[in-house]
Amino acid sequence: MSRTFYRLLLRLHPPAFRRQFADEMLWIFDQAAGAASIWLLCDAFVSLARQWLLRSAAWKWLAAGAGATVQVTAGGLGLFLVRRHHAPGSPFQGVHTEIPADMARLIYLAVWAVGGVVCGVIVLSLWVKQFTRRRIHDA
Repeated sequence: MSRTFYRLLLRLHPPAFRRQFADEMLWIFDQAAGAASIWLLCDAFVSLARQWLLRSAAWKWLAAGAGATVQVTAGGLGLFLVRRHHAPGSPFQGVHTEIPADMARLIYLAVWAVGGVVCGVIVLSLWVKQFTRRRIHDA
């Protein structure tokens, strides 16, 4: 049962890593006994995360998603700040806390600039990936 699970973990690794290391890793797992196989399963999990997130450049997608989340949050915060009025019955009733129109424009500009950078990173990483694939196939 644990060997089947270990083989599944190996199958989830990127193809280049699998071709180079899967047979050796499976052989080591077969040679391990008892408690050592549990540590090898844990190591396979760590290796899986490391290979997909760091080596395959998936971190760029995560960074772009985090940047987009920041952009959306900052945009919502800007709208909240621009249109915020205090509710009736609050100690600040009648006090408007709107930020100046120039500041609102600056917030929107910053949000769109961050969004442009995030989109640029995505497009550039896809272009570089496509370029390197063509270069490898042409060689």
